[in-house]
Amino acid sequence: MILDLSKKEHIPIINTYKKCKGISSVNKYFPNLSPINKMYVINDLEDWEKVESEFPAEMMTVRCDCKKGVNGKLPSGQTFNRDRVRGYIEKLKSVVPDAVIILEDLKEGSNERIHTQGGVNLDIKIGEYIYMDYVGPSFDCRELCTGKAAHESWNIPWDEVPFMNDSAIKKYKTYDISQKEYIETAKERMRFLIDAFPDRKDEIFETMPKKYKGINRQLFRDVREQIIFPIYLNHEMFSRDGLRSFGVEINVVEDGTLVPFEIEVPERFTSKSKDNYR
Repeated sequence: MILDLSKKEHIPIINTYKKCKGISSVNKYFPNLSPINKMYVINDLEDWEKVESEFPAEMMTVRCDCKKGVNGKLPSGQTFNRDRVRGYIEKLKSVVPDAVIILEDLKEGSNERIHTQGGVNLDIKIGEYIYMDYVGPSFDCRELCTGKAAHESWNIPWDEVPFMNDSAIKKYKTYDISQKEYIETAKERMRFLIDAFPDRKDEIFETMPKKYKGINRQLFRDVREQIIFPIYLNHEMFSRDGLRSFGVEINVVEDGTLVPFEIEVPERFTSKSKDNYR
């Protein structure tokens, strides 16, 4: 099985996998922000050998998925050199034999994991609220969607979205991480990065900020204008498509570009109590 995201007839099958559907939804709702040059969903090493030459030798992204409703301990996605894909597939299949492999060739800079400006998760319920969580430089939304860390959080009432301006960065804030807690998240992040890029260990230590300085104001504006406002303005379209409660997972690359990776994956976001956002 080799499914190609660029082939319209393959999309209904791709969308039977929850993470894959989240990725393909980015192409549908935010085509100008989608990071994907090429994406295949494959089943095994035999499939990989057929398409290996189509992917970059360095910095390709590999993820995994399983059928909706199927539980399994899936390994984290990784961005590394092409020669490590075989080992990833072997590990995956030993843990979850029925899992599929997502192969991604992403636009330049989109899959950078060390030199980033952070990650953003939006948890949206149309007509009620937008929750926004953020992790800072050298992080991405891996920490957010797995519940490992959030450095700042906001709760924006739905009816107030059209009136958001720069004051919203303080007005709706509900959480700031302490510097002590930040150091612990930085240590965990560095362990993850060193496992993915063992030959870049010194670079990782040098790049990781020693203190958390808060979200960049321009980044906050970009999320508001490029993601939040368009969702609000097109909320009827999202609702018609069955998306009334959903998440948006966004990485922020080195130059500040927003890279949404998944939509409609609420089960992959940490559960939030409203009491935590007041």
